[in-house]
Amino acid sequence: MNNILHIHQVIFLIEQHNEQWTPEELVEAIGNTWGTDVRFGSCSGNAFPKEHALNFLLERRKVVLSDEGKIALHPTMQICNGHEDF
Repeated sequence: MNNILHIHQVIFLIEQHNEQWTPEELVEAIGNTWGTDVRFGSCSGNAFPKEHALNFLLERRKVVLSDEGKIALHPTMQICNGHEDF
């Protein structure tokens, strides 16, 4: 349970691969990048598994799904203060 990262790491990963992945491919990429046991924390809550990262980001309007079902950063997305260079 020590493999906990900030959710902004997923935002940065998506930014590097904009509109490349489907939701399922993102979960796979997260596991390949940080390990299958990785969990993510946010500025306002407890850590959650990689499978919940996309829904978390969608709910907070950090990412969107394109018409083709690919993940992209929301056009108005901003990282909260203090994490721009996380």
